[in-house]
Amino acid sequence: MNAEAVNILADAIKEYYGDYELEELCSKFNLEIDYLGVSPNHKKLASRLVAREDYNHKRFLDEVLPDLIERCNHRILNSTWESNVFDEEMSRHLKKLQILMAPGKKSLTGAEPANYVLKLKTDVIKFFAGAKTAVTIVDTRLGSVTLECLINVKQPIRLLTGKEEQTLPDDFATLLKEFRSGGHQVEIRRHIMLHDRLIFFNGRCWLVNTSLLQAGKNRLGLIECIDVKSAIAKEIEGKWRESEIY
Repeated sequence: MNAEAVNILADAIKEYYGDYELEELCSKFNLEIDYLGVSPNHKKLASRLVAREDYNHKRFLDEVLPDLIERCNHRILNSTWESNVFDEEMSRHLKKLQILMAPGKKSLTGAEPANYVLKLKTDVIKFFAGAKTAVTIVDTRLGSVTLECLINVKQPIRLLTGKEEQTLPDDFATLLKEFRSGGHQVEIRRHIMLHDRLIFFNGRCWLVNTSLLQAGKNRLGLIECIDVKSAIAKEIEGKWRESEIY
């Protein structure tokens, strides 16, 4: 049994089905639900589904998996691009899981971690130029160098930063206006509790060792987050929604 497949399925069922709806669905296929307190034990159910313990589990999975993908995509299409990071990640996971569950598939082959050490500012610019999806950056400080690193990004950009006075330079509004005049779509929000530095795009998430403001001065170390990517994306989506628009 593949632990990654179980976690993906458990997270998706929990996210896209309410407890009562899940109970009715399980009843339809004569499946019992175990509980953790008053809530369904989604992980235990997912474990049984992935293991295909019996014919009813297989039938349940065959019906639920396409429905989960449809619900996930529906949420993406009916929400703004800045609020669906979790759903975009889950959509990719579910499609990969659907391939895994196809006849003859034995294991879930995830992408190898893509870790980087970027020494020069040009290296950072080239890294971001490879974005084929919206780019999300969580950084404790922003400035002119941040925008320089994103100069070749063609996709929408969102920047989540802190609310401390030193987070933004005094002339940042002018810098941002000039950057936007070049055709860049940028939204910035500020959160009162922000400590980590993260980058999201192309379905991937990296933990960064220092602020982008240090690009070209200090080495930027990027470590890709694999197992905890969905959890991180969900947390950042929540912070984005509750943050103050700049």
